[in-house]
Amino acid sequence: MTLYIRFTSKNLKHLLYFLIFITLGCKKQPLQNKTEKVKRTVLIYVAGNNNLRSDALQSLNKIEMGAKDIDGNVIVFIKTNSKTSVLLKIKYDNTSHIVSDTIKIYTDQNSSDPKFLSQVIEDSRLLSPADSYGLVMWSHATSWSPALLKTKSFGSDDNREMDILDFKNAIPSDFEYIMFDACSMGSMEVIYELKDKAKYLLVSPSEVLSSSFPYNTILPLLFRDEVDLRNVCRHFIDYYDSLSGAHSSATVSLVRTSELNLLGSLTKTLLDSNKLSNKINTSNLQRLDFDITTRVAAYDFLSFLNQNFDNSKITLITSQLDKAILYKGHTKTFLNIPIKEFCDISIYLTKEKDYLLAYYMQLSWYKAGGWNNLF
Repeated sequence: MTLYIRFTSKNLKHLLYFLIFITLGCKKQPLQNKTEKVKRTVLIYVAGNNNLRSDALQSLNKIEMGAKDIDGNVIVFIKTNSKTSVLLKIKYDNTSHIVSDTIKIYTDQNSSDPKFLSQVIEDSRLLSPADSYGLVMWSHATSWSPALLKTKSFGSDDNREMDILDFKNAIPSDFEYIMFDACSMGSMEVIYELKDKAKYLLVSPSEVLSSSFPYNTILPLLFRDEVDLRNVCRHFIDYYDSLSGAHSSATVSLVRTSELNLLGSLTKTLLDSNKLSNKINTSNLQRLDFDITTRVAAYDFLSFLNQNFDNSKITLITSQLDKAILYKGHTKTFLNIPIKEFCDISIYLTKEKDYLLAYYMQLSWYKAGGWNNLF
């Protein structure tokens, strides 16, 4: 199931160049414990050993183009084949060539292994210690989807993916932000699971096209404050707004995680007091999963509230949503399907005898948000 929609053909020239680059290497530097501390290090984790490999290389090229006048270091982990992967310290370059320094080479490790992700994060911090850290996760993704489906939470490396609970346990809890350049990670289930891992989450509740974020324009903004994270979102939407047809497809949300606990408790109070049994109205709900192969339905959270509760009962929740969501944006259509409602976050509606329920019950949102009271 390919949720990361592809509209570009494979760029064999870039792929060949990158394979030569991996073999010969740029300037290699030994892993060292003593490195000058910078203001911020941003690790961009590109799991591209799948049908997105050419897109991964194009994103890498855009990252180099955007690396001018940044206040810190960009470290990119990239894997596009089964044999090797590398850690790069990004250097500014406005050509189609890859000029960044290779600072570590890995062999055989699977990029969807949570233990390996932990190692890469540790290596990036050892090589580029900083006062603050940002994390960008680039690959396929399917929200919170569990192992019993053919695809699940994040990544795709030799048909292996990383469960969202494993991902949470693999990463530290001190990120300034985590940004997902990946499909469907703007679900309530995902952001609530990761609320204690970063101050901000920059996510898309729908799919993300393989043309990705415009790193050539947004990269310097990833080294600034909250206001500029909003601008990252604006650049993303503006970029896709400028395209036509099915290419003009994007949704994005910037979440302040410190507001999610109260959002969960308010939702739980609502559902504790107003059990819906099996009378949930889903017929007219705004869907935020637009790929027909999607196996985990994603409904707009506010659309669900508006169609199933009186306005007087959801006022506190909508007010708290406004505090939690610092930016929300979308194109007018997604894959030529109109977006009529968009609150910023998607949710899954569990039901009795749901074959996903046993796994869903393990997620923090299930009890914290009162989702166990849906039936």
